[in-house]
Amino acid sequence: MLTLIRASWLLSGDPPVAHREAAVLVDGSRITAVWHGDAVSNISMPSANIRELRFSDASILPGLIDCHAHLTFALSGRSYEDFMERETDDMMVERGMQNSRAHLSAGVTTVRDCGARNNVARRLRDLSTAQLFDCPRVLVCGAPITPSRGHFWFCNGEADGPDGVRRRARALLNEGVDFLKVMASGGGTAGTDSRRAAYRADEIAVAVEEAHRVTKRVVAHCLSAESIDVALEAGVDSIEHINFIHPDGSREMSDATAHRIVDRGVFVTPTLQTGFRRLDLLRTLEAPTADEVREMGELELKVSTKLEFVRRLHGLGAKIVAATDAVDDFGDYALGLELLVDAGMTPAEAIGAGTQRAAEAIGLGDSIGALSAGRIADLIVVAGEATVDLSGLRRPRLVMRAGRIVSDPAEVNESK
Repeated sequence: MLTLIRASWLLSGDPPVAHREAAVLVDGSRITAVWHGDAVSNISMPSANIRELRFSDASILPGLIDCHAHLTFALSGRSYEDFMERETDDMMVERGMQNSRAHLSAGVTTVRDCGARNNVARRLRDLSTAQLFDCPRVLVCGAPITPSRGHFWFCNGEADGPDGVRRRARALLNEGVDFLKVMASGGGTAGTDSRRAAYRADEIAVAVEEAHRVTKRVVAHCLSAESIDVALEAGVDSIEHINFIHPDGSREMSDATAHRIVDRGVFVTPTLQTGFRRLDLLRTLEAPTADEVREMGELELKVSTKLEFVRRLHGLGAKIVAATDAVDDFGDYALGLELLVDAGMTPAEAIGAGTQRAAEAIGLGDSIGALSAGRIADLIVVAGEATVDLSGLRRPRLVMRAGRIVSDPAEVNESK
């Protein structure tokens, strides 16, 4: 059955342009036609074998893309180590199914999973590909490449030195991962150092060489300022987090590094919303403990500096993409776009960071991320004109994944 979706606006491009009065025709998993403006009034379709959905005061957008999440996690206040000790691989796959559904209901039709233990993310991806449950499209890196006892070592991707990293990269690629992730600095794993680089450039470069040989990409987890410079020298395709932490704990982005990021065309995934909900909660406490006051100060510094880094990089023309870094709170995607606006983007630019530009970052720019004939029919419908107000993205009125409606259309005038 054909599906014709009509709405007040259609957004597509990078940044998206809002076309007044629009319609999209979907046949199977593909978009077959897009109309806007006066052309919409001239659409003539046979009434048989077609479903028509009409949305008033609403915008049609490409499906949203989360460039960095951890679908198989559910920390709920636990440490990484406690979670990994208590959860089996089967439990993590089940967690992934639950988290995927929450993300999908929020309009996220594609997720780049940036690290999971053993092969649990690949199992989740294969279930999604087989359409055994409603789920976003999933791209996986498997266990991230990390030094011995490095960040996420418990995922079982440890590798040391250029030869060790090369062997690990080849093994992951042979197992069928979609991209590689390298932990270029420490992180939230106990015993690791987020202020310094975890690898040398020559060690990361061999992973880049192996991935690029088979036309796959490499992303680098970078909390320290040093690790960003190392990752850039190694030739990675995307830098994750950009905290720019220095050995003394300060956070500062140099102009030279910012220009290198832009000049080399590296994608930046700032994961702005990490810790934001926790910070919001702490701000509401009437009598916070000393530990909560300390945590609040740390999160205030983290959020404020990352907003400034994104503001400066955006002003220079960096290729910034949207991502949640979710290990909890799946389905909260819209917050990240709102924070990109706080960092100086227009609503249209923020949407572009979560659609067409995000599709380019993950290597699917020719098939998703925009609305045009021949592309995969990943799309959402949200209330209002989204290039003016992002609030409608908090609760999409329709979510379509590869031509199939995966959330109940709300307030739809449907005719057949």
